[in-house]
Amino acid sequence: MNALAQWIEKAALAVCASAVFLMMFVGALDIVMGHTVGFFLSFKVELSGTLLASGIFLACGPVQRASEHIRVDLLEPRMGPTFVRVRDVLALLCGGLVIGLIAYGLWQQALKSILIFEASADTSGFPVWPWKLACAIGASLCVLTLLAQLIQKLRPARATATEGSA
Repeated sequence: MNALAQWIEKAALAVCASAVFLMMFVGALDIVMGHTVGFFLSFKVELSGTLLASGIFLACGPVQRASEHIRVDLLEPRMGPTFVRVRDVLALLCGGLVIGLIAYGLWQQALKSILIFEASADTSGFPVWPWKLACAIGASLCVLTLLAQLIQKLRPARATATEGSA
């Protein structure tokens, strides 16, 4: 992975971590305030949902790159290498198509949200548009990761140096 891609991935994960931290902080603050002074935060549900969605999409690309998604490999030991390769290519194509469509829809929502500087409907009025933009960026990064993995899978396997000398 080149330096720019590493920097982009670290930035996405930093925003993701910030979203998760903010979500946990607001949740803890709501519980403490609710049980000590009887005041619950009105915006906690909408903020938590917004932050959770952006966190999921921002982490999707790095999780895909590291192949850390849930995988059922019950039959994989019985599959031949050609079948495994075909399965991997089809999985990357399907994943790219689905996440690509999701990214397209997220960009449509994010751009509309940015144009009106969308804020939450509750009494706090926190800005929603930056988090919608983060979702769209995260999904797009995941699509790029899937595309890079697909290109890598479609390249013909190279013979290693030890195979050539045998």
